[in-house]
Amino acid sequence: MAEDTVDSPRSSGYATGRATKQSIVESAAEAFAVTGFHGTSLRAIAREAGVDHSTLLHHFGNKTALLLAVIEWHDKRSMPQELPGEITVEFVADAIVDTARRNEDAPGLMQLLSLLSAEAATDGHPARESMQQRHELLKTLIAFTIRRQASEGDAPVDPMDPDERAALIIATWDGMQLYNGLHPGELDIPGHVRAMLREAFRLDQ
Repeated sequence: MAEDTVDSPRSSGYATGRATKQSIVESAAEAFAVTGFHGTSLRAIAREAGVDHSTLLHHFGNKTALLLAVIEWHDKRSMPQELPGEITVEFVADAIVDTARRNEDAPGLMQLLSLLSAEAATDGHPARESMQQRHELLKTLIAFTIRRQASEGDAPVDPMDPDERAALIIATWDGMQLYNGLHPGELDIPGHVRAMLREAFRLDQ
């Protein structure tokens, strides 16, 4: 059997499917940010994306799955487009702080994320596992960096376990984003995230 080529019907179908999903996700991100999760209908998103309601359901199934896809898309956009030859501690800290800055540019989406995080704390919630994995990836990165720095320096030992310190940073960041939804602009979230990371990574010692 001949392999699919770039111009084959199957390959073109995959490309079209990916483009359709991307269009739906981007339309949903804008809609959720403006009218909220509960104030946005799937039919309105489909109409804005230029697809049938049935097509949207084929790709995502329900509104929660679509919101998770929007959050995944947002997270990927927040990742550095180019990685340096050596990933330094400063690079990790700057990349996380840059994510905090981008989050400030999407307050509606961050409010939805805060709401989803709270709802997903309930056993059996369809987004629970995805939100746990999202936290776990970031916690692993931060804890790994803390351990790496601790093994290379002579600074006083942090009495808190690296995993616990990483979880505290993430919980504080999430809490600040929730607070910012009620009191916009009152906190310099990127600045506080930067301070927590630099302390945890011992970059100011």
